[in-house]
Amino acid sequence: ELSDDITAGKAKIAEITAEIKDKEEQVRITKEELKQAKEMREKEHAEWMASNKDDKDAKALVLAAKDVLAKFYSENGLMFAQTAKKGAAPFTSEAGSAPPPPPATWEAPYGGRTEESTGIVTILATIAEDIQKDLQKASDEEDAGESLYQKTKTAMDTEVQNLKTAISDLNGVKAETEEAVTQNTADRLTNKGELDIVMKTIKDAEPGCDYFAINYPLRLKNRQIEMDGLNKAMTILSGGEFTAPKDPNREMKPGDAFVQVKGRGKFLGRAGSML
Repeated sequence: ELSDDITAGKAKIAEITAEIKDKEEQVRITKEELKQAKEMREKEHAEWMASNKDDKDAKALVLAAKDVLAKFYSENGLMFAQTAKKGAAPFTSEAGSAPPPPPATWEAPYGGRTEESTGIVTILATIAEDIQKDLQKASDEEDAGESLYQKTKTAMDTEVQNLKTAISDLNGVKAETEEAVTQNTADRLTNKGELDIVMKTIKDAEPGCDYFAINYPLRLKNRQIEMDGLNKAMTILSGGEFTAPKDPNREMKPGDAFVQVKGRGKFLGRAGSML
C-alpha cells in the first residue's frame, strides 16, 4: 500500500511540476507582450508629441502670416469688401421683350487686385482651420491609443497575477505531496527494516528448523520404539510374555511388542494393553 501511495505521489508531483512550468511560460509570454505593448505605446506617444508640436507651430505660423497680410492689406487700402446694393429690385422680364441692362454689382469702384489679397487671407484662415482639425483628430487618436493601452495593461497585469497565484497554490500542493512521499518512503524503510529483522531471525533459526524438519520422522520412529520397549518391560513385569518374531534379525518397528498372557498362549494385543 505504501508503495502504491509513493508511486501515485510521484506521478502527481510530475504532473504538478509540468503544470507549474506551463504557467510560468504563460507568465513569461504575457510579460513579453506587455513589454512590447508598452514600447509601442511609448513610440506612438513620442510620434504624436512631435507631430502635435509641428502642427501647433504650423498653425501659429499660418495665423501669424494671415494677421500680417491682413494688417498690410488693410493699412494700404487693398482689402476688398464685397457688399450687395441695398434696395435693388429683383430681376423680371416680360415675354417677348429684351431684358433690362444688368444692375450695378459693387458700390465701390475698382481699386486694384483687391480680390486676390482677400483670397490669400481667406486661404490662410482655411489652412489654420484644417490644421486645427488635424490637431484635434490626432489628439483623439492619442487618447484612444492610451485608453486601449491602459485597458490592455490592466488585463495583462491581472492575468499575470492570477497565474502567479495559481503557481503559488500548485507549489503548496507539490510541497505537501513531496512531504507525503518522503514520509511514506521513510515508513516503508522502517517496515522493511522490521521485516529484515524478522527474516534474519527466521534465517538464523533455519538450521535448527531444518534439523527438526529433516529428523522428525526418525525421531518419531525412535520415540515409538522407545514407547514399545517401555510397554514391553511393563508387560513383562506384570507377568506377560511376547511372541517371538518370525525373523529374529528383522529391525524392531513400532508395534512389534505383542502381549500374551503367560500359560494361555492367547494374543492379547499390543504391549501395554490392559485386557
